[in-house]
Formats: sequence, C-alpha cells, structure tokens
Amino acid sequence: MADSRLTDFQRDALKELGNIGAGSAATALSQLLGRDITIDVPSIVMVPVEKMAEMVSRDSRIVAAVYLRIYGDIQARALLIFPQEKVFLLLDMLMRRKLGQTREFGETEQSAIKEIGNIIISAYLNAIAKFIGLNAVPSVPALAVDMVDAIFQTVSAELAEMAPEAMLIENEMTEAVTNLKSKMFIIPDKDAMAKILEALNNTIKGA
Repeated sequence: MADSRLTDFQRDALKELGNIGAGSAATALSQLLGRDITIDVPSIVMVPVEKMAEMVSRDSRIVAAVYLRIYGDIQARALLIFPQEKVFLLLDMLMRRKLGQTREFGETEQSAIKEIGNIIISAYLNAIAKFIGLNAVPSVPALAVDMVDAIFQTVSAELAEMAPEAMLIENEMTEAVTNLKSKMFIIPDKDAMAKILEALNNTIKGA
C-alpha cells in the first residue's frame, strides 16, 4: 500500500525508528522471558483507519488485542494485535510452563499479556518520542480477546475522533521455539500526525 502522505525520507526515518523500537522491545522481552528474542519490522505504512481491520490476518479467528491511549505532545491510540494461539505460547514461556499448557486467559494471563503489550508499545513510543523530541505517555493498557471485526467495532467510536490514517507497524518476533507476528497500529488524533511529520521533517533537516 502506497504512503501518499510520506516522503521517501520520512518512510526511511520511520523504518529506522521502528528498528530502534524493535531492538528495545526485544531486549526487554528477552530479559522478561529469559530467552533470546529478536524482533524485525518488515514495514511501517500509513493505512486508512477504516481499512485497519482488513490489514489483520484472518488466519486466526480469535486475537488478543492490547489497547491504550497516548497522552502528552502526541495524542493518539495504540492497538497491538496477536494471534491467540501464539499468545498462549508466549504466556507459557513467561510463566515457565510447558509449551502448549496455557489454554485460556485467566486473570494472571490477562495481566501478563497486558504487560507484554505495554512493553512492546512503550518501546516504539519511546523511540519515536526521543527521535522527534515530542513527549508521549501511555495509559494503563486494556485487553480484549475476540474476533478481529469485534475488536475494531469495540474501538470504532474512539477511532472516529482520530485522524483518518493510522501508522501500521508490523512485528516479527522470533526465538528458538516459535515465530510470532503481530500488528501494531498507532492512531494519532487530528493534530498529532501533523506534529509528528513536522518534527520528523525538522529532525531530518537537522533543526
């Protein structure tokens, strides 16, 4: 999908930010899980908000979605989506269980996946905020486990108040046992995207 709103320099800068955020997230998760974790970012693109659900694979009927608000200089929403079966493996590793043992999201599992989601989202937010000099503060994360369309219907009212486009960051998390692909959307409000692009341009120009 073409990014009509991004220049080549902006796309390259955002991809570099994605790599920095992925590195920070991988380090934090490696320490948390006690395993070597790598995270690659195949792409960062801008997508229309109404097309977000279409960008999420339907291979998994049920997904786990971590959702939070972003305050500060950057006003936005963030939504991180995992396939349910892969999240169970992630929870097995976190809780030092035999792989395949986790089969449901109890209170402990919900808290754990929210913490994992918060780590990943915050790593990217910190990279973006530090690079462009804008403050971004995440709220306490919320978790929803449901079908993809139901997830987006739940947050549609809030997303209607945001900008018409979202930043889609694809993540590929790899370790010795499993490969976990997730999608993270950062949906700025109507003023935040302009601030991000302006700050990005100033940074590129050395301002």
